Amino acid sequence: MAKKRRNGEGTWGNKTISGIPYVFYRDAEGKYFYGKTEKAVKAKIKQVKSVSRMTVSDKKEQTFGEYILLWLQSIRTGIEPTTYQSYLDAVNTRLINYKAYDLANVRLAELSSKMLQDYLNSLAKRYSLNSIKKVWGLIKTCIRYAEAKKDIEPMYLQVTVTTPSVANVSVKKKEIQASSVEDVRLIYEEAIKSCANGSRKYGNAAYVIILIMYTGMRVSEAIGVQWKDVDMERRQITVNRSLAMIRDDKDGKSSYCYKIKATKTKDSRRKISLPDKAIEALCYFKQYYADEDGFVCVNGKNQNHYTRRQIGRTLERIVKNSKCRTKNYSPHSLRHGYGSILLSMGIDIKIVSELLGHSDVSFTYNVYIDIFDRDKQETVMKLNQI
Repeated sequence: MAKKRRNGEGTWGNKTISGIPYVFYRDAEGKYFYGKTEKAVKAKIKQVKSVSRMTVSDKKEQTFGEYILLWLQSIRTGIEPTTYQSYLDAVNTRLINYKAYDLANVRLAELSSKMLQDYLNSLAKRYSLNSIKKVWGLIKTCIRYAEAKKDIEPMYLQVTVTTPSVANVSVKKKEIQASSVEDVRLIYEEAIKSCANGSRKYGNAAYVIILIMYTGMRVSEAIGVQWKDVDMERRQITVNRSLAMIRDDKDGKSSYCYKIKATKTKDSRRKISLPDKAIEALCYFKQYYADEDGFVCVNGKNQNHYTRRQIGRTLERIVKNSKCRTKNYSPHSLRHGYGSILLSMGIDIKIVSELLGHSDVSFTYNVYIDIFDRDKQETVMKLNQI
């Protein structure tokens, strides 16, 4: 539970992690400091604040957790705010606040390859391979930085530390369920239902879902579409931006705001042709049109944006009330279904890859390899007719 700020500074509070009570302090820049007592936390704060005056020898007295947070701060201006936030979340969750193997409180001078290997082995018992790779990539880059700055001795991580394999992690990668042709129809029929008073049963979010389902856009791309990106005459949408929610920490207070950013990759900038039901969704949102710079997918005349969670929850309700055989669809399942349906219809994989905004065709192939395997099997079975 957070306490009030003291003397206009950051936020103090208490948090229980794995049954152990900790005192924490979050400064105005969003950095967290944890300790068993307030005195221990203040000692860490003092140490970090004096880092700019430290010699190489002094820096070795830092904990690795303090060092990596300072390193993240140093690269913050060179990366997207959303990217920085994802890095910080990964480090806070799987390093700073990870108590199953407390690597964060190891002194930099005592850090060893064996500790890093033991840490990875511990993560393998609790996280998926993707989650491990994300934090490990940051740790490796930070260590290379420390080696280059001569803050630590070379550790030769490439030969001394082994990343867990897929077979050795306890949490397996969750497969994304692609929506089928029949379920797409059922989701659409449920999404457009009205209540007895004539209001839309699922609100405007249902039409965001329809737009995603029939264009294959990512959620962030769909809510980032502006009317100037829509060409009704040519039946096209131009995707050249996304809308992301980021956390903004100021004066010890956390708030969230939207940020317009570039698409995921340069290949994500694309034109998508619009089938009839996508046009229908756009026509529905036209009643909220403000101007060319206005966003399409808004939740009413107040022009507020939808969040990924709101879209996901609305889809859950729609699927639950529909006759879909599969009930665990996510918004990304609809995008995945868009691609799989087109490929199953015989559309060239290069065209599908471009419509989805994938970086290259090989990525598309790897995502939809099950479809190609099935097609190969069906093709070979045709020999039975000879």
